[in-house]
Amino acid sequence: MPTGRIATATGDGEQELLLIDSSCTDVGAARRAVEEHLVRTSDWVDLAGVLLVVSELVTNAQRHARGSWRLSVQAERHRVRVDVTDSDPVPPRWRTGQLDGSGGWGLQIAEQCADSLEVLTGAGGKTMRAQWMHPGHMRATVA
Repeated sequence: MPTGRIATATGDGEQELLLIDSSCTDVGAARRAVEEHLVRTSDWVDLAGVLLVVSELVTNAQRHARGSWRLSVQAERHRVRVDVTDSDPVPPRWRTGQLDGSGGWGLQIAEQCADSLEVLTGAGGKTMRAQWMHPGHMRATVA
């Protein structure tokens, strides 16, 4: 699966960036790539929670945006950030989960697993951003 890895310096140490494009992969392969990336870079993060959020956000992008998506995982010493970007500028609709199989659980699950979940919208689409802060470096805001 073609992916890109970019290492750059930040103000508080190294960061590792994993980029995955929907034209090169599917949800399962994206999860495996994220798992390999985070095992190597961020042993402190709740890996199961991150992988669940990746699955939910990528699945939502595939199902509701009906176009291509891009997954970016930025691992820093004190933060992991997952961005799923698609071409649909319409923000997702939070709804009550239904037990009949019709959905509604994905964003609620993502909110519970991540330290923060936000929607960034623009003319070219939207980005769903989930972040996890190192437990020893929790901040009031995770910008």
